[in-house]
Amino acid sequence: MKIVLLGGGSLYFEYVMAEIACTPELAGAEIVLYDVDEKRMDLMRRVGLQIEAKAKAGLDIKATTSLAKALDGANFAVASIGVHGPHHSWHKLDSETVAKFGIIHTTGDTVGPSGISQGLRIIPIFIDIAKKMEKYCPGAILLNHSNPMAAICRAVWKYTSIHTIGYCHGAIGNIHFFARIMGVPFSELDYVIAGINHCSWLMGLSHKGKDAMPMLKKALDKHGHEPHQTFSTEVFKMTGMYPLGGDRHVIEFFPHSRMYSRTKKIPYGLQWRADMIAGNQLKKEINKGPDDIHLKASGKKDVWLPKANETTPESMGAQLRSLAFGHNKVHLVSTPNRNAVPNLPDWAMIELKAVISKGGARSIYAGELPAQAARWTLAQVYANELIVDAAVEQSREKAVMALACDPMIRDFHEAGKVLDAMVKAQGDRLKNFRAAKAK
Repeated sequence: MKIVLLGGGSLYFEYVMAEIACTPELAGAEIVLYDVDEKRMDLMRRVGLQIEAKAKAGLDIKATTSLAKALDGANFAVASIGVHGPHHSWHKLDSETVAKFGIIHTTGDTVGPSGISQGLRIIPIFIDIAKKMEKYCPGAILLNHSNPMAAICRAVWKYTSIHTIGYCHGAIGNIHFFARIMGVPFSELDYVIAGINHCSWLMGLSHKGKDAMPMLKKALDKHGHEPHQTFSTEVFKMTGMYPLGGDRHVIEFFPHSRMYSRTKKIPYGLQWRADMIAGNQLKKEINKGPDDIHLKASGKKDVWLPKANETTPESMGAQLRSLAFGHNKVHLVSTPNRNAVPNLPDWAMIELKAVISKGGARSIYAGELPAQAARWTLAQVYANELIVDAAVEQSREKAVMALACDPMIRDFHEAGKVLDAMVKAQGDRLKNFRAAKAK
């Protein structure tokens, strides 16, 4: 089996390689790291070698800067690619640029001007990868960990023949929060979730087969003002639907994000994204990796290996085993709707439970989203469609339309001005979206 790790320098891949190494069915696999940053990639390759030395799984770990060589004959590709720039400087640039308009990002990787900028820059990269997969490994499955999750996955499904599945730990983090405040084990809860990644909706919650929503409401009355859940609880109390993904993500899907226009004293205990980057918090949060990764690469500190029944939220080892050998696994992923939520388009890329089995993901019926949740989800489905088409077609007109549809933009006149400011700040990275007179 050949597994390609795209964006191979990402610290996320320490966990992926460790789970592969501890999944017996994947023993002896060939793992190929691919990245344009050879130095970062080599660091993770050496971490992988330490994992193999400890696990003794017979993994053949390689690295290359040739995408064609990496993909040739692959069975699976796992992507953790970013367009944040060195030390997240490009991401910080977007946050700082739009702050001049009073648009204060608390995340900026899915919606809002920064999320759209990221989509316009990263979607062409994924389309290029998927087109090369069609050539070098047409039957391979792409497992995506990059943002904007829904837009990337939709682009690959819409414009190529490659089966892709999106993986994110955010919504499951909310279920762990519910279990804690309700005082029950996480393993005893079952749930129904549907919506856009980073703002999906809790449609049902049960504990040992019984409706647990009344128990959750009581727990939220007592604990709903905890960090990262305050705004989400406010939405729940207004609509009866809990939005999943954490406050810093969720609030950007709503006009409430424009309640504040300064970078300090943001409501709900949130923090400006540029400040998070400057404070080095983002590196730890996004990569989930330790600062001492160099010690692990050199063998001076132990690499992580999962203990019995221990997995990361994305559980990549189990995902790959299911996809390769048909060991059915139910998991929360981003995948085409296919009538799982009848009042959303069949093609919509939504986050919900799916059966992961040999050959791909099969969405599980969730039922209709109530109107108060469908209103926000459907709007983002079509906003994503504009982002996808703008990125693939390199269309300024559709990029402006996407911004005009975004909840963080106040009026149509602002949309073009904000795009122009981001294009100017990002330079050649968004050069095709310059106004005609600016080109």
